[in-house]
Amino acid sequence: MSKKVLLMLLFMMLCIPKAFSLPLDLASGSAWGMADAGLSLDYESDSFLANPALLGLEKDKETSFLTSLRFQDSLDFSNYTLSPFALRLERPVADWAISFISGSLAFSIQNRNSLEDRQQFANASEYTGIRNTLFQFDWATSRSIFSFGVTGRAVASSERSLVSIKDDRILLDYFVETTVGRYEAVDDVSSVTFGLGILVDYQWFKMGVVSDQLAYGSAEQSLVVSVDSLLKTLDWGFSFSSATYDETNQLHLLKFQGALDFVNLGSDIDREVRLGVSAKLQLLPTWSVSLQMGYRETKPTPSDLLKFSFAQGRQTIALDVRLDTFKFTLASSWPTAWYTKIPTAEQAVLLVGATLIL
Repeated sequence: MSKKVLLMLLFMMLCIPKAFSLPLDLASGSAWGMADAGLSLDYESDSFLANPALLGLEKDKETSFLTSLRFQDSLDFSNYTLSPFALRLERPVADWAISFISGSLAFSIQNRNSLEDRQQFANASEYTGIRNTLFQFDWATSRSIFSFGVTGRAVASSERSLVSIKDDRILLDYFVETTVGRYEAVDDVSSVTFGLGILVDYQWFKMGVVSDQLAYGSAEQSLVVSVDSLLKTLDWGFSFSSATYDETNQLHLLKFQGALDFVNLGSDIDREVRLGVSAKLQLLPTWSVSLQMGYRETKPTPSDLLKFSFAQGRQTIALDVRLDTFKFTLASSWPTAWYTKIPTAEQAVLLVGATLIL
């Protein structure tokens, strides 16, 4: 087992620029295709990243180590008008994440590199590079149908201007600029936050309540306990799940799961509704194929919570294939404004990823 772990760590070091996101999104990476819905859904072993209380449900599971590699980029379809094989980096995001789990405790590390503010020239593109590194501790306990969890996160941010990538050597330049190039620390972005999560579990139906910033601080500010911050990051989610096994303990061929989350309820800037469903073809307990679909929409005012406006939404779809300890993901999202005549500057996003579960 230790050899597998060492080999995977070596593989990650060589492939850092080819990965993408977990806890920096404050959501489980497994739920990306469900529009990051799943505050109360124990979808996969990394679900506690969305709600630390879900870690209390991991006690009878054997997972002790998780590592994920993902890469995503925006799609500009005008790149393919001249050649279908044209390669361009619009707004690439690459990261890796590791989680160590022991009973009711978990420790996670994540590193993310993203390139933004693209400036295009005759034979090259320039970006602003942003690097975020996160350290996260989670603890949870369960009593009957109730679970309670706490989380602590420390995020360090750094930045690099004038990241240049030439069109004739995109992959090489991307690797060098994002892994070798020097980044300068951004102190006013780095932060420490503490949050909590609560879960009510009725097996097929669950309800979760989460706040990601019960307390927070930064390099320039001492730790603050704020009711206002708690309300602005207050999340409330529901989920349902069909049975994994039948009454004779035989594996069901199909398993259905769904989730509905109200996110950042007290914030007029970040308030969202997220809805996701999943259909899993269960070949064996650890061999499966899942199709996920999701929808998320920003809600500027509380009265918008029960209304739908395609002009402010995004749709997601993903295909997950799990083969014992490995899982592979191919996913995409796009603005639902495309379904209307309302113009939008948002682009579609393509994501690929891999996860090792031990």
